[in-house]
Amino acid sequence: MKKLNLSLAILALAAMSVNAQTSVNSPIVGYVKQPLAAGSDTIIAPQLQREVEFTGTVSSVVTSGDNATLVCPSASFSANSFQYVANTQPKTYFVLVTAGSLTGTKFRVLSNGTGDFVVARDGLTVASADITAVEVRPYWTLNTLFPSVDSGVSFTPSTGTTTGGRRTQLVLPDFVLKGINRAPSTLYFYNPALADWASTGASGVKAGDTIIEPGQYIVHRNTGGTPVNLNGTAVGGLLTKSDSVYLATSSSAANDNPMALPRASDYLLSAIGFTDANFLQSTGKTTGGRRDQVLVYDTVGTGINRAPSKIYFKFANAWYDTASTGTAVDPTIPAGSAILVRKYTSDGSDKILVNASNVAL
Repeated sequence: MKKLNLSLAILALAAMSVNAQTSVNSPIVGYVKQPLAAGSDTIIAPQLQREVEFTGTVSSVVTSGDNATLVCPSASFSANSFQYVANTQPKTYFVLVTAGSLTGTKFRVLSNGTGDFVVARDGLTVASADITAVEVRPYWTLNTLFPSVDSGVSFTPSTGTTTGGRRTQLVLPDFVLKGINRAPSTLYFYNPALADWASTGASGVKAGDTIIEPGQYIVHRNTGGTPVNLNGTAVGGLLTKSDSVYLATSSSAANDNPMALPRASDYLLSAIGFTDANFLQSTGKTTGGRRDQVLVYDTVGTGINRAPSKIYFKFANAWYDTASTGTAVDPTIPAGSAILVRKYTSDGSDKILVNASNVAL
């Protein structure tokens, strides 16, 4: 069993009522404290997940257009109780497949009936054998990671909507487009006039329900005005099931895949889940022979837009550090680190990395 991150405090193993409709045993829950240094970027990769609100078997999967309906025989829901509704029901949910050939894959919940979920397929072809059991949780959002009540604790509210008035900003990397060294997708700041987070491109629109998917991360940029040291705390449960990450490639150029393991434990690089099926080994140790690479970014540091702390590649079934290629390594990747998988020019199809839990319960 790998040691849990030392910043993780374990609270309890308990039974809890879920949606007042079913009862499950919660995973080990706890909290993670994160220092947020003044004048610097801090990577926020949620190591704990929000509570499980349903777990059960799936008896059939029916596709229709871009969606799929997962029939759960043990469920007894209120219709659309898992459907996001702005200003009314702020949770957006995802289904994590826990049994079937797509174990570890996540699907966003669009709506639900009294005994089923309608999910977005995201281009995947799914059948009943692919999904035979699931657990359902809400995503983390800007408002749940940095709620209004934490103003002055985990973030500094802005004094205006223009650049000069912005204080703490949350930077969302670009997880969609292709290429390397991509600019951020969106920047958010806390707008007191809205009592909510807003994007720099739509400063008058509430954006606090923006989701952070498992396996994604954001950057807490503690700048603007006269920044002070801040501290964040996240409370949640351990993800003890397998989790899948899809790594996109491009047929015309290298492509970056920013990701973070949704785990509260450290991992050896060799244990993350990279295989010859999802990671292209290098043909040599020199720059010209390198193919797929893993760029690791420390959670904390000094300044903004920091360079990766380490870059690794795989050659002849061994891992090497680009800064010292003489000896093979198998480094520990600390929990909460951001990882960027730089895929070498390939066939343009997604590769699947399955990350198994390394915590024995």
